[in-house]
Amino acid sequence: GGRDGAAAAQAPGSASAAAEPVQARPPGGSEDTEAAVARLIVEALLGAAASCRLDDVSYALHMEVLAALTVCLSAQLFSELSASVPLPTVTAALGAPPPLAEALVARLLKLYIDQPPRPANPEGRLLGSIGSMLWLPLQVIASFFRAQEPPVELADRSLQVLLLLTQHLPPALFPDPMLSNHFLAALRCVGDADSACGSGAEAEEGRARQGAGFSVRRLHDALCARLPEEATLVLLYLLLHGNRELLDHALSRSDPDALLLPLLRTLAGMLSPACRLRTSRVYMLLIILLMLSQDGGFVSTAHAVMLPTVPWFKERLLHDISVGSLLVVVLVRTTQYNLSRLQDLYVQTNCLAALANMAPCFKRIHPYAARSLVTLYDVLARRFQKLEARRAHASPVELADSEELSDEALGSAADFLRMALEVLNVALAAQAGLQQNEHLVYAILERQRVFAPLRGHELFWDLIENVFRVIDHFGAGLSGQGPASTKESPLQLDKDSDRRTPPLPTTARSSSGSDGVWSVDLVLAHIGEASRSWKADSLEHVPDPRFTYEQESAPEEFFTPYIWSLVRDRSGLVWDPLRVVLLAEELDDEPADALPALLQGVDVVEDVDEHATAPGPPA
Repeated sequence: GGRDGAAAAQAPGSASAAAEPVQARPPGGSEDTEAAVARLIVEALLGAAASCRLDDVSYALHMEVLAALTVCLSAQLFSELSASVPLPTVTAALGAPPPLAEALVARLLKLYIDQPPRPANPEGRLLGSIGSMLWLPLQVIASFFRAQEPPVELADRSLQVLLLLTQHLPPALFPDPMLSNHFLAALRCVGDADSACGSGAEAEEGRARQGAGFSVRRLHDALCARLPEEATLVLLYLLLHGNRELLDHALSRSDPDALLLPLLRTLAGMLSPACRLRTSRVYMLLIILLMLSQDGGFVSTAHAVMLPTVPWFKERLLHDISVGSLLVVVLVRTTQYNLSRLQDLYVQTNCLAALANMAPCFKRIHPYAARSLVTLYDVLARRFQKLEARRAHASPVELADSEELSDEALGSAADFLRMALEVLNVALAAQAGLQQNEHLVYAILERQRVFAPLRGHELFWDLIENVFRVIDHFGAGLSGQGPASTKESPLQLDKDSDRRTPPLPTTARSSSGSDGVWSVDLVLAHIGEASRSWKADSLEHVPDPRFTYEQESAPEEFFTPYIWSLVRDRSGLVWDPLRVVLLAEELDDEPADALPALLQGVDVVEDVDEHATAPGPPA
């Protein structure tokens, strides 16, 4: 499987050439003194953030405490993750005891959920109180770090500190594999007051530190309201991956559109030529969609929620489409964009894996989604045939020198094509039955010629044979007495509707004899009648190609640089870019056409069985 690292963390050495790396100090008493002082400062800041009462007077103080914590943790920016450089403030913060970690995580989440507004004039009120003794020095110190824009709210800064504290422990700082991040453990255990992680006395203490008013429902609603902010995406990922209570709550809700629509709108918008592509964000979106697709109940509910229209989808008008069908459309569109622009195997794998997970639950799939699935197969089949033909005519020297003609490239193309065929096969054999997926049958009949070229191929014949059994059964009654058509005629699409009046792709003529043209209603009525005599066991059994997401063993290689890039851009604090070595040269500054050269060597996971695993982001 791929590694859980991001493109943004691929080449941190590229920035370190012009930077001033931090030098390790020789062992001695001065280092111990530094660690002791750092621990005192950091523990005081952590305690203040966890326990100080929030009101209009203390709002600014909370902002500065969290800013100071961010600055303490930012020592990590000035060294590589693999460098064994002493970072006393980072070590002190991530080594906080469990009670303090639990209290602070609960407090930061509450601030994120409540979104406390900024007081009208916090400085004036604070200067008139005892807090002025702390306010003035903190303002002086913060002025050296704070950027002029954008303004940062307390909820934003709380989320940033929470993400920094819940990052995975860098092995160079915490080489002991038995050590764990207590902040991350606390985040994974947050839940409603009547449900805590574990049982017994420790669970009771955890509930007390967490607070009686915490609500998973409110946390879910806050996440949905602030999507698709990137920091919120990371928090959503951490909770879905590690917090069982939040995951169960999200999967059991009757409004999956609240979570899915912001994700799909963002993913679709990022495929626009006018949008600057941030690959790390694409990775996070696809990981979250893959995790959600693993639950059949969630996917079924998504297919039951209907949308009258999707105004933000710009490629065409979509009316009366389910959220599940919209998810299919956006995933197929992402796959096609990736094939033409990014050529990123990780993106390709996760899109197809999510579609494969969803296939058994397809129900009343929208006509445009059904045609998109067949078009996806056609695109992948053409690419595979083209690559196979080029290899057949290439010289040994060309085969040895060209990565595009390598065995690995052909194997990847074959894997992706087989995954697309498995999606169609599983959907055709699903329990929902072809009576409830008549538009998928229609799309296959409409484009049946695209399946013929690979019907006898040794890698795909079994899956394509199932497709032709469907074509033979449902197309049998559509053969007419007119002359055979030798090629597919273009389809006339109603500008404002998905209703078509297509010539059938075989020798069919309508029963009324009107120029050999069948209306869409006549064809769908015929499919409905033919489905009554259709038997699901007519198809050869194809195991459901289930994919699950599993985090790799070194997630800090992706998440630590990614989180720090978000904090750097949105915290209102400024660090000297010439001294920052953790963050690699930003891919966001590269045009989309330049990305394929940077994204190489990504592992592809084969769906060898029903427990196959989709990879994490490439390192």
